[in-house]
Amino acid sequence: MKELNRRLGWIFLMAVVLLSVCSCGYQMVGLGGRGIYGGDITSLSMGPFKNITYEPHASLYVTDTFSQEVLSAGLFDLNRPDADSHLQGIIKQILIRPSSMSAQGIVIQKTATIDVELVLSKRDGTFIKRWFFSDSEPYNTNDIQAEDFNKRNAFQTISARMARKFIAALLVDY
Repeated sequence: MKELNRRLGWIFLMAVVLLSVCSCGYQMVGLGGRGIYGGDITSLSMGPFKNITYEPHASLYVTDTFSQEVLSAGLFDLNRPDADSHLQGIIKQILIRPSSMSAQGIVIQKTATIDVELVLSKRDGTFIKRWFFSDSEPYNTNDIQAEDFNKRNAFQTISARMARKFIAALLVDY
């Protein structure tokens, strides 16, 4: 009986070794290593987003939040001097529209919509890919003292969601 258990143990061990050697080798993108294109792009330089809208400080909020989200994803080293690639962000449009009114006809909630274009290129300037993202977020305007603060928070929330969509698109595409 002891001999049989020993043989079964060896057969089991050999089966595990054989299965691991002959396995297909699936790899989860983003979990096994850093970067995209099989690790060819592991660092990313990203300057301030270009703002071609009439919202004066939107670029600051969008760039800061987007950078934090991309960095927290862990795929890239961000803004290294010798980065493998460059990500250019352009805020194409910001639309602020009323979304809710009080009984007196005063706007108490607005919705901010931001359209962003992202262009990824290699260090030498070779175009890799372009993405377009658009997202919206409501914010309260019933307190005039807090309206700008609420709008900034809406911009940051939108930017964080778009950055997560960008990372998800990278993981799906590559």
